[in-house]
Amino acid sequence: DLFGMAEPDPVSAPTEQLMLQDVEEWEEEQRLQGEKETLGLYLTGHPVARYEPELSGLGITRIATVLQEEGGSNGGNGQRGRRDRVMVAGLALSVSHRQTQRGRMGTLVLDDRSGRIEVTLFSNAYEEYANLLVADRVLVVAGSASYDEYRGGMSIRADQVFEFQQVRGIHARAIQLHADMRQLNGNGAEAGDFLREMQKVLSPYRGGNCGVQMTYRRADASALLEFGEAWRVDPSDELLRRLQRLLGPEHVSVLYGHQHHAQS
Repeated sequence: DLFGMAEPDPVSAPTEQLMLQDVEEWEEEQRLQGEKETLGLYLTGHPVARYEPELSGLGITRIATVLQEEGGSNGGNGQRGRRDRVMVAGLALSVSHRQTQRGRMGTLVLDDRSGRIEVTLFSNAYEEYANLLVADRVLVVAGSASYDEYRGGMSIRADQVFEFQQVRGIHARAIQLHADMRQLNGNGAEAGDFLREMQKVLSPYRGGNCGVQMTYRRADASALLEFGEAWRVDPSDELLRRLQRLLGPEHVSVLYGHQHHAQS
């Protein structure tokens, strides 16, 4: 049969085709977690990416900026021993816990897509935040950054550690939404249906400290609506995901401090 001289195989009857059921696409977090569990790496994205629009509003410094301080510290200008107060956020790539003569301590490596840095927590800080030191979790750490002679690079000695949602819940001023009824009507939604769906999405998260604003547009007018105190919410990841499914990811953002978004 190598030279095509064998008797041809009889034509088999076509096999029955399976009809695949339509299902909703996985959320980004679920997809990335599946990639990590299956492949051992994040293939189509990075867990920090969805938080990046919020970093500047929180005063979080990119890790690459902290690492650049190493260049100034090596310039012979007396900067090497300097300790700067910083706050960074990143994915905990690895975490280690160990016992020393001075007590328990923990070390983690944070990655925010711009760079990686080692973070150490000594006894008191470790005891307070040890339960948060888990690999593959997005963390915000605050502490002193300095050049580490032993490691030959910048590192951070942390005294505070938070999950990103904790920091957002403390500092977020408002969730800002953009609703264009012309677009929603084009998708078959009526104003009454939209408002009922919005109420359904927000209700389980009421009782927080974060306000809700909506830029509402229709064919003949637009207005910025400020929701009342009864509609202050907990700005959790899950609430933001539900709002993004309703309005589109580009129409949901978090406001910090006194920042304002330009409107057209």
